[in-house]
Amino acid sequence: MKLPFQFQLRHLLLLCPFILLAPVWLAGKALYWGTPSSQFIPWWWQAWQTISSGEWPLWNPLLGMGAPLLANYQSALFYPLHWIYFGLAALGGLPLMAWGMAFIVSLHLAWAGWGMGLLVKRLGKSELAQTVAGLAFALSGYLVARAHFLSINAAVAWLPWILLAAYDLAKEPKRKRSLLMLAFFLGMQWLAGHAQIAWYSLLLAIAWAAFWAWRAGGWPQLARVAVNFATAGFGALALAAVQLIPTAEYLLNSPRATQVDFAAATTYSFWPWHLLTLLAPNIFGNPAYGTYQGYGNYWEDAIYIGLVPLFLAVFALMKMRRSKKEGPLVIFLAALIGVSLLLALGDNTPLFGWLYHHVPSFALFQAPARFSLWLVFALSLLAAFGVDAWRRPTGRALYWSRLAFAAAAAVLLQSLLAVALLLIGSIQGLGMLAWAALSLGVVATLAAWLNLRAPQTKGKGFQRWAWWLCLLLAADLLFAGWGLNPGADLNLYAPNLNAPTVISQQLGEGRLYLPEEDERQLKYERLFRFDTFFSKDPNLLRSTLLPNINLLDGIASANNYDPLVPARYRAWITALETAPEGVQAEMLAAMSVTVVERVLPGRVAEASFTQRSALLRARWVNCAKPISNAGEALEAVTSPAWSATDLVMVELPGAPGERICGSGVAGTVEVTSSTANRVLLQVVAPGGGWLVLADTWYPGWRAYAGGRELPIYPADGAFRTVPLDAGEYEVEFRYQPLSFSLGLALSAFAWVGWGYLTWSQGKLR
Repeated sequence: MKLPFQFQLRHLLLLCPFILLAPVWLAGKALYWGTPSSQFIPWWWQAWQTISSGEWPLWNPLLGMGAPLLANYQSALFYPLHWIYFGLAALGGLPLMAWGMAFIVSLHLAWAGWGMGLLVKRLGKSELAQTVAGLAFALSGYLVARAHFLSINAAVAWLPWILLAAYDLAKEPKRKRSLLMLAFFLGMQWLAGHAQIAWYSLLLAIAWAAFWAWRAGGWPQLARVAVNFATAGFGALALAAVQLIPTAEYLLNSPRATQVDFAAATTYSFWPWHLLTLLAPNIFGNPAYGTYQGYGNYWEDAIYIGLVPLFLAVFALMKMRRSKKEGPLVIFLAALIGVSLLLALGDNTPLFGWLYHHVPSFALFQAPARFSLWLVFALSLLAAFGVDAWRRPTGRALYWSRLAFAAAAAVLLQSLLAVALLLIGSIQGLGMLAWAALSLGVVATLAAWLNLRAPQTKGKGFQRWAWWLCLLLAADLLFAGWGLNPGADLNLYAPNLNAPTVISQQLGEGRLYLPEEDERQLKYERLFRFDTFFSKDPNLLRSTLLPNINLLDGIASANNYDPLVPARYRAWITALETAPEGVQAEMLAAMSVTVVERVLPGRVAEASFTQRSALLRARWVNCAKPISNAGEALEAVTSPAWSATDLVMVELPGAPGERICGSGVAGTVEVTSSTANRVLLQVVAPGGGWLVLADTWYPGWRAYAGGRELPIYPADGAFRTVPLDAGEYEVEFRYQPLSFSLGLALSAFAWVGWGYLTWSQGKLR
């Protein structure tokens, strides 16, 4: 079949992802549901605002009393494709930046499909096999249903490219270009911002490279490939050091420095009944239609790869497992499917509990269902093997094929009858099953008909048949993924839309606080329910100031919806939430919280904002009590006798426990300038004492006054304080993390070196 512009089968891999998101990006809308509006766009907009002011986007002063921004791994500010967002922001502000999300999601899906196609091609398979595998992987439920989780979308897209480079390295370990490309692809994935996907991809790449190295030359080849793979890994670490080193520092200063507790780690374990969604993705409903009734949420268990690829994968397993040439790879992929399912089941089996307690890395991540990435990859690749072995059935196979066609047609007719009865109201309930059966019946009937019409050879008629097969697969996957990434009008992201002007006036120089239970209700029961994407008009999101949406309006919040938060901040909030009411009031005052938000009972997405008195962000305290650690400080702070204006708990390990007081004459403190990475204060201190800044204590902050550096001590378990003698000072707090400077220098050196080596290899060829 000849089409204009030499359009070929494999070009569907580039076209279909953009068709899938066309109702969003082509209609001038923007992604919003879940993390796009509550995390990613707020982070990138805050970063752009900081860059525009002439600073590196290192610190975010508007979340959680201050928190690292660049070191927040999922913000992925040094991932090159995310720089497109900054270009869009420069051209059209926040709305155009938000519009770009759907387009870049489509770009990553296309990149994933194209990479999968190239991997299949490298394995010696046909263009049809490349297209089938690429569509099955890139438009799978795993990638499409999670596409709104933008860091997962970006990270998964690099998996086929990593495996392609690992395959080349395993086959030809002396070929330096393969090593350089593996380092590049790993580095790009590690910059993309999702550690869990990067770790699962690395484990798969190691197993994949080991398999092919062993096949190519046994132990000697395996040893050579192991050395080269490790070299590529260290190269990737250097390329991504500008992100990884600050993130490592952040991880060490977060509650996740050791492990996630078991209940959190097994959240979103794969529900075994969801294996049925391999046949019918909407058998338990779909949030895009407001009908989801399955366990947990829809996207974490989404594994649909298309009905045709599933049957082709099963066909390949049955037909080729004993083949001398392709049998070992088929068995490897079958084993990968088994391991993937066992791990994805999480707390549904005893295995994950044992791994959690005894094997490193299993205690670092939640959502074991994400291990199903290996399942989706293996099934997609097996489908490529199956389609190249597909021939028109004859003999006994023809009998069973005709029987399969009849069964599929029967399912189609019965589901059509059920849907018709539902539409006219003759029967009630089980609507989602009827619609799921109808979808299954349509695809199965057409697939069975194509099976009966399959050409015996790749001669006349094969190309037409291949096009019909790929169009059926594309239509099946596009239908399954349609609406899973809903869009909202760009007015949601327009400047000052529903801007809480009154709230800004009430806040003054203070912060907003939303209690954790109210945040949970607002987020998961009202705005972002798991059963439907249509729980409320998305334009109401801005007015709720739900974290981190507050960043879009430049409002400071004491809440923080980042995946990593400073450990001291987390401990303070935990103590606040469990403290008696009187203690809570004093702690909120110390946090400079001037407005408290509460969810209104019976309202879908409305909240009340109550103004309260609070201390200023910077204050003077005459007396300090030395304590040894943050736990001791929080114990004192949660005592009813504590007063934030009279006493500051300062961590001075080894110092006597007696109070350190100044002259007793109160000093004055005024914040004269505040940017992302810098706070300037004017201090008048008639007598000695302590300057307390109600911002999160975190390594990398330095204080200067009168040309000399001052020591910064943790105050009250969470804040910062510096001691000052009597006098007048201009005190400057400046965020200068060594982790960023070191990472930036290492990455710059690594990229220059990688570029030179790649150029040299090109010249040698």
